[in-house]
Amino acid sequence: MGHQVLQPRSPTACGRVQLRRPSTDQEPAGTYLSKAEVLLANVEQQGANIPPSKTYGDKYTNQVVVVTGSAHGIGHATAALFANQGANVVLVDLDEQQLKNVEANFESEGKNVTYRVANLASEEQVNSMINEVVSSLGRIDILIHIAGIYPFCPLLEQTTQEYKKVMTVNMDSCFYLTRAVLPHMQKAGYGRIINTASGTASHPEPGLAVYAASKSAIVAFTRATAAEAGPGVTANVVSPGLVMTETTWSSPHAKPIFDKAMEKQCVKRYGQARDIAHMINFIASPEAEFVTGQLLHVSGGMIFN
Repeated sequence: MGHQVLQPRSPTACGRVQLRRPSTDQEPAGTYLSKAEVLLANVEQQGANIPPSKTYGDKYTNQVVVVTGSAHGIGHATAALFANQGANVVLVDLDEQQLKNVEANFESEGKNVTYRVANLASEEQVNSMINEVVSSLGRIDILIHIAGIYPFCPLLEQTTQEYKKVMTVNMDSCFYLTRAVLPHMQKAGYGRIINTASGTASHPEPGLAVYAASKSAIVAFTRATAAEAGPGVTANVVSPGLVMTETTWSSPHAKPIFDKAMEKQCVKRYGQARDIAHMINFIASPEAEFVTGQLLHVSGGMIFN
């Protein structure tokens, strides 16, 4: 089951402006999609930019990899990369319809994938999902937690209810997942736990105080997990910079924000979901067995430790 990658759809299928080829170099700005906008038009298929398994080999063959938030964006690109390398990928998300679409596309190319719908803010649902995966597939070798929310709200306008929701969805889910999967990894003597943070955890921005707090908590929690996980089990955090996804690009202010960020970057291009997927893929590998308790920024050099 599975697939090489999701096949790119037409931009109109994504609700984007139709692509046309300019007749001259003097066409007015904005008439045609930029290279970055062309990429975004197929953002749900960003895994399509990742070379197939024949390039990378099947280094994750028979390993069970759980990827949360895998219906879209970074999670989807990450799941695609592991599936291309022979992993048995478990897609986890709340968006069941998109999970079905992703699974069908993966399976059409012979990749090994299944999906689970779970509210990761629910301790009961997390425990049930992890136990069911272990029961049906025998083990979990790699846990990659990408799902989360990042609402923008000035601190003095943030309600207690909104604060608790962000902390529950982002941090509590991390705790529930780690606590549920760690005993299985320790028993096997091998495992990789990879959580995701944000550049705001190191360099907070106005309007993201609660989000930054939740991601900072994930960093501290993951480092403590690494100290307790024991031989063979590592725990690390990957911190994406500004990355083009359907969510981040949906704002009408997105392009100037991305352009401003690119000015600060050493690598002068927009970040893509595959950039994060490749770092996660390395940290999950046997070659990274000496790397644990680390915060790894993938931001094109915009953020330095």
